[in-house]
Amino acid sequence: MKKFFLIGMPASGKSRLGKHISNKLNLKFIDLDDEIENFLQMKIIDIFNEKGEVFFRKMETSILSEIIKKYDEFIMATGGGTPHFNNNISLINKTGISIFIDTDREILKERILRNDKRPIFKGVKSLDLKLSEMYLDRIESYSKSKYHLKKEFKEKVLSIINSYTKRKN
Repeated sequence: MKKFFLIGMPASGKSRLGKHISNKLNLKFIDLDDEIENFLQMKIIDIFNEKGEVFFRKMETSILSEIIKKYDEFIMATGGGTPHFNNNISLINKTGISIFIDTDREILKERILRNDKRPIFKGVKSLDLKLSEMYLDRIESYSKSKYHLKKEFKEKVLSIINSYTKRKN
């Protein structure tokens, strides 16, 4: 039973990396945000706008818990805030292997500016300031991950997962 959780800031590349690893190792890929959207039949931005962040975070924790119970083996891209709210990082670490994808802030900024679907950044006056505040607020939760990666994400995540599953890529 191997469950791997990619955690990190919004736009850190968790989903893209998770899909790559999934294809490479034939490991089920789950994007938690996609699961929330499918369950509620709403886009994340609409959930935030219509129901609020508190409702979203409750649903996020509930769906995370259900997925953990349902599947024995997967790689999951969590939402950027998932580990920080409702003690989710403890649940993640108790049931699987957490990997913090610590992407450079300039790369985060570039990706966020290309994608206006992230509700947490709507109407922000200074993206630099928002990213700094968010990182400082969440780093304690992110730092509870079993692994903390700053570069060469694909190779290192493959190596970590292979060490737990003994799969050949």
